Amino acid sequence: MTTIIGIQHANGFVMAADSQITADDRIYVSKDVKKIVEIDDYVIAGAGISRYCDVIMYGWTPPKYDGSDRYNFMVSKFIPSMKKAHDDCGYILKDEDTFQFLVGITNSLFQINYDYSVYRTDTKMYGIGSGAQYAIGALSCCASIQEAMNVSKIFDINTGGKIQIVKRGKLDA
Repeated sequence: MTTIIGIQHANGFVMAADSQITADDRIYVSKDVKKIVEIDDYVIAGAGISRYCDVIMYGWTPPKYDGSDRYNFMVSKFIPSMKKAHDDCGYILKDEDTFQFLVGITNSLFQINYDYSVYRTDTKMYGIGSGAQYAIGALSCCASIQEAMNVSKIFDINTGGKIQIVKRGKLDA
């Protein structure tokens, strides 16, 4: 799968992702393919079924944020638009297929799961993909985001390659 993590700060966030894709017992790494993309006011990272991630990250225009309550906006505007983009792509998820996204908007992070549920956490640490638990554990022990990704690369065979880091807003010291 992959490892993507995010840390929410008081007035910003930072996300990190590996660059390895594992499919059919083969490793793919390309400097041209990013797991974190910036689209207008959004920073979006995806893990899981590549087709579902690619549709959102490379072929969809998310709704413009209207300045309302961010969680309400994500649930009532962002998610229906994302689901429509997935429905329009024609791919039907099999029972074993999953995807997850980390989405940053106006200095706030949200986690979206394959059932289109939206999550926030007071721990301020987010992680998706097969190596996320290793990275979250490292972050919990005060590792930097780069160090946490390196821990994931050691222990998760589906995590590897260069690490991409994207920062938004003001980060805590």
